Amino acid sequence: MDESFTFVFRDTNYLFLAYNRALGDMAAATRHVGESEDSILQGLLGYFSKFNYDKAKEQAEKERDLSRFSGSTVWHSLLSCVAQLASVEKLYMNLSFLTAKGFLRKESSVRASYESLNLELSDLGLERRRGVGTNGNPPASGSGVLGSPGCDGILRHLCSHLVLFIKARLQMIAFISYEKLLEASMCRLMNFEELLLQVTEVGVKNSRNFHHPILTPIKTNFTYECDILIHLLRSQLEMQHWRFLPSLIHLHDAHSKLNSWHSAIQPKEAKKYGFSSNFLKSSPHPALYQWLWQAKAAFVSKFSLYFHETLAAQSSPAEMKALISRQGQACDYVSKIQSFQRRADAVSVCLVFEAAEVEDYRGAGYHHPQEAVSVPKGLDSYPAIFSYPNNKPQDRWPSIVMRINDRANETILQDGVVCFFDQQIGSTYFLCRVDPKVTIVVVFDAKKSEKDSYIKDFIYDLALQLRCNKVFTNLKPK
Repeated sequence: MDESFTFVFRDTNYLFLAYNRALGDMAAATRHVGESEDSILQGLLGYFSKFNYDKAKEQAEKERDLSRFSGSTVWHSLLSCVAQLASVEKLYMNLSFLTAKGFLRKESSVRASYESLNLELSDLGLERRRGVGTNGNPPASGSGVLGSPGCDGILRHLCSHLVLFIKARLQMIAFISYEKLLEASMCRLMNFEELLLQVTEVGVKNSRNFHHPILTPIKTNFTYECDILIHLLRSQLEMQHWRFLPSLIHLHDAHSKLNSWHSAIQPKEAKKYGFSSNFLKSSPHPALYQWLWQAKAAFVSKFSLYFHETLAAQSSPAEMKALISRQGQACDYVSKIQSFQRRADAVSVCLVFEAAEVEDYRGAGYHHPQEAVSVPKGLDSYPAIFSYPNNKPQDRWPSIVMRINDRANETILQDGVVCFFDQQIGSTYFLCRVDPKVTIVVVFDAKKSEKDSYIKDFIYDLALQLRCNKVFTNLKPK
């Protein structure tokens, strides 16, 4: 009995140890599979963050084909969705959703593709709700085995996050394309305040969405895109009110985020670009990303004109010219105006700001918040924010202000150039509205024809450039 009992005990102990060893091996395998899925998804979405969508699609399809016999239909379906998402994201970043629709052509294929993916991922994510715990997380049991309820629960959880990302993309398509930016760019004066509210709403609404760590690459790109747009629009709005420091801060923030984004998508040894550097000489990056750099360069050029007096006090004319020339596709407005003034023999070319109804108006340049500033009155409430030659025409200022205040000319000032001749002093004035409170005024010491095409075309083209409408119409691929 004793020997038999000892034999049975030893045999049972051996089986128990073998069973525990098998459980350990299964747990190790479980961890390996879970980590493998994570690393695969992180690798695929890492390609997204660097705009390498073709590689992401190729790898996703390769992993999908390898997973056919893994027993997890959710994993197989998710990889298919990631491959499709790579293709659609490439189209989005290249602004393909803005191409003109042909005769009998249906709605944007990019929008339709996102909506199709939204439905497919929503169906995959629906099953997750049946097995989640009270904290909204998938069950932990068997959480790494492909095809197990736990593993599929995690994958479905990711699907639900991707659904939120796609909804955010559709919101940006609606903002950038048909309903918002392009339509606004067709107006005489763009309503930057309304546009800012709309894109800020998209950014805030999605700031806490699709936050899963695996989705960090696409979350980061989306956040950069929204934040840069917000800072660019805010800078434009601040320039319209001739506020030096807020304009500078938002342009700097937009530039810093562009540089951070550039560093994230480039190899570690890639250089950063200075505030005035020319990024756009030969860029292989997607159209939307390039457009954000172009918009920043255009707004810096406008800033350099609106605050030329303040900036010139801190640097030499040669340094100013070099700074503008490094903007690449941007415009050197000062040189352009100087050349026109000499060729047309104009007495003065001015940009006049209407400060009368601006509550927080503090004048040119930077002012300490606690500095006491007197409210301008009369002619002083119409300062020249730029004038060439440097001194504004004081003797003609009352006539200029009177014409700016003539609201009968308001629509004409936005649509074209207003011309009038002052018989008393023999001067001709050409005016055109740039921003809601900024007007271009060109003064001549002789009678000029109101049909002079060279003068009128220059003034109107300059106004259109400074309004920055073309910056936004350039979103649309040619």
